[in-house]
Amino acid sequence: MTKSAWAWTWFAFLLALDIAIPWFVLTSVEKVSGAFLFWIIWVVAAIISAFIILLKWRGVEE
Repeated sequence: MTKSAWAWTWFAFLLALDIAIPWFVLTSVEKVSGAFLFWIIWVVAAIISAFIILLKWRGVEE
């Protein structure tokens, strides 16, 4: 699997978590603090992932 495919797979996984956790896992949590904790962790993971991918980004060499 190429690096690009790994990156797309990782972001698809983050998107799946973005949908599944609030709708299915946190449905029974009545406190809003559980959702806010999830969103903070999710956003940090997404930002770090994008930063790592951008660090490894290389232009087309001519």
